[in-house]
Amino acid sequence: MKQKMDEDILVKFILGEATANEVREVNAWIAVSDENARELERIRVILETSSRLAQVSPLGEAEAWENFKRKRNLTSEQPAKIVPIKTVTNWLRIAAAILFLIGGAWGVFRLYNGQKATTQEWVNLKATNKVLTDTLPDGSIVHVNKNSSITYNSDFKSQRVVKLAGEAFFNVKHNAAIPFTVEVNSIKIVDVGTAFNIKSEPYNTKIIVESGIVSVSKNNNAIQLHARQMVSIKPGDKVLKVENNDDLLYNYYVSNTLIADKTPLWQLVNALNEAYNADIKIQNNTLRNTPITVTIRLQDSLTSILNLIKETTPGMQVDNTGKATVIR
Repeated sequence: MKQKMDEDILVKFILGEATANEVREVNAWIAVSDENARELERIRVILETSSRLAQVSPLGEAEAWENFKRKRNLTSEQPAKIVPIKTVTNWLRIAAAILFLIGGAWGVFRLYNGQKATTQEWVNLKATNKVLTDTLPDGSIVHVNKNSSITYNSDFKSQRVVKLAGEAFFNVKHNAAIPFTVEVNSIKIVDVGTAFNIKSEPYNTKIIVESGIVSVSKNNNAIQLHARQMVSIKPGDKVLKVENNDDLLYNYYVSNTLIADKTPLWQLVNALNEAYNADIKIQNNTLRNTPITVTIRLQDSLTSILNLIKETTPGMQVDNTGKATVIR
């Protein structure tokens, strides 16, 4: 895996214009190290800040960029590196130029070259092999699933923005004046006060609303989700589609309970594999869509759970073959 990622691809990824292959490449690059994730975040900050401040710039884009380069070169004894101009990279240059006009060349130069901005203190919550539950500065409660993380600015007074990697369940404290925003995979989920789950994977991002209303947007598309509704978004999707949600398994890591209500066996097996880090396979295809109704407590052993499921379905056999469990 290469350690250096083309800025063009990173900008396209942030703007939601990357191809499916580029999205996979960026996600794999982020997974290599925390430094890569921070690099992507720095570029995102430049783009988003410049978008908010663009209207105050009195100069044209070209003139602003030239001014920025002259000021930036004064801060370094080494000659500036010449980079061939590319269409997408110009977004970064224009963005940095606008930031310079507002905040000064040195602050932008530090941000542009990968140093942490002194005016912002970012907090990172990362769950590894167990679920992490915490209270955010505004009183909202977040449950971060295993192998997932969130990042947010410690100042939640002027804005409430959380960046997610992986899966988390949010129970948001009501504040109509300052909406609560979650950013993941170039998608924005905006909420005032409600409860919802977000599961982000390389090829799909799923948002499920448990209560209240949230707004979901990507590029120029936006929808509203109400309680027991969901949307599933793939990298190349141009249209966001609201779906009804009958899945009661999604918040198992919050409630420590798996509730199957006429749930297809394959879907329950996927949840069990995730919750128990198990390797359960269904070899009998006629059983895959068998509806299962059962309530499972996660403190119970996987063996007892599988026996319980077997009792609900006559003819089902469960065999252990090494590390894997096979349903026949």
